[in-house]
Amino acid sequence: MKNKKEESNLLQVYNDVLPPSSEDLEQIILGTILIDNECIYQVANEIKPHLFFNMQCRKTCEVVLHLYNENKPIDILTVAETSKSLGFIEDVSPYFVSQLTNKIASTANFVSHFRILQQYALRRLMIQACSKGIRESYDDKKDVFDLIAEIQNDVDGALKGVITYQIASVGNIHNEIVKKSIELVHSNKKSGVPTGLNQVDNVTNGWQESDLIILAGRPSMGKTAAAISMAMYPAIREQMGIGIFSLEMSSSQLTSRMQSILSGVNVGRIVKKQLTIEEIEQIDGRAKELKEAPIYIDDTPNISIQEFKGKARKMVNELDCRLIIVDYLQLMRSGMKTHSREHEIAEISRALKACAKELNVPVIALSQLSRAVESRGGDKKPLLSDLRESGQIEQDADMVCFCYRPEYYEIDNYEVGNENFDTHGLFLLIVAKHRNGELGEIPLRFIHEQTKLVNYEYSNFEHFAKTNVEHTEKNSTFVQQENEATNKNETLSKLSWNNDMFDGSDDDETPF
Repeated sequence: MKNKKEESNLLQVYNDVLPPSSEDLEQIILGTILIDNECIYQVANEIKPHLFFNMQCRKTCEVVLHLYNENKPIDILTVAETSKSLGFIEDVSPYFVSQLTNKIASTANFVSHFRILQQYALRRLMIQACSKGIRESYDDKKDVFDLIAEIQNDVDGALKGVITYQIASVGNIHNEIVKKSIELVHSNKKSGVPTGLNQVDNVTNGWQESDLIILAGRPSMGKTAAAISMAMYPAIREQMGIGIFSLEMSSSQLTSRMQSILSGVNVGRIVKKQLTIEEIEQIDGRAKELKEAPIYIDDTPNISIQEFKGKARKMVNELDCRLIIVDYLQLMRSGMKTHSREHEIAEISRALKACAKELNVPVIALSQLSRAVESRGGDKKPLLSDLRESGQIEQDADMVCFCYRPEYYEIDNYEVGNENFDTHGLFLLIVAKHRNGELGEIPLRFIHEQTKLVNYEYSNFEHFAKTNVEHTEKNSTFVQQENEATNKNETLSKLSWNNDMFDGSDDDETPF
């Protein structure tokens, strides 16, 4: 059995060993952030100066976090300049900052490197807590039970100082829900992001925070037109930030569609730049709201899910975007090695849902349907089983909506809720899955020449036009047909949802 002197000598060995740390690792993490600012968004809630053992790295982290909180760019120059204003120039010299990027070969493993950094920091905190316990255990005047309680608190504090826990009390959540509900009653606003389409907003009360909404359909069904129409109302009328990832169309083509929606000028003529002076003036006058609209487009093709997450975080945190749209899901790549395309789509779907939950904003992802729809007989109405390449999409989504135009399949009349509709210009938004709401079919109007979606009972885009506008002579015939169709369908307000159209046996459709 060791006596007190032998135990003291044994402890002395630990005092000669440096605490667990890696200066190279700390420099690599900071250098990665300097090269790729998107990396900091992956650990923004966890990175803290005390995770770094080297004093120069710790001070550099303080400068980086200062720039991040100020929504300023983070690079070698801004870090070096900011260190002067914060009084850190001795530790964070321009030479030291410039050397941080020399060891970076790739930013791909940033999160893994950061987890190792956390483990080093946790080991150091545990050493401090255990050293205190060993030292004070020799003090006979110290109550042993009080000492045990102190050490337990120190260990808990070590964990809390490194690992971020996201645990909330149901009582606090209850109070927040009640408070927000009262505010919504007084403000007379929707709880989610409104679309400006009355029937859609009645069912969803606006797109809800943290929801993944899949907007699916076959080609030429109007998926992109629907997404744009639903995005423009909150951006222009409510001044809500909207982020759009357009993997299929360029930002110029997407903006041309928005110009057509607002101006009434044929979208094909805008895209092809075949405009008259009168039409240009019409676009400039009626679409002037686009100049101030908080709509942000990223048209990077074949974007990876990691790149998407970083940019989406930036849109939400820096540009205050309240809705993210992806057009479309199958054009993304997971950035991971997978055995099949189905597994890759499943990874993308899971990542989109995780992103919606993390950023607490609704994410609308457009999706293609399989060709099984075309080979099916009858009205060729899409089903959940038609979601292309992965059943994981259906599982992850909070809502699945299908875009369906009976006119495309040469169907003359279509019945919704015991009401017959002329299919000319008829657009059906079929809610096939709704985790927290009803199922059914929402009739809307699709105006092909402007690729826009409107309330079925309205003859123009009243949400965006404060006053009635006259269409050009070229579009007057279409407007007249639209007005006639509107008058024939005044009974729309009597429409009731038909929940029997879908099988309600899925447990996901009910809260219990």
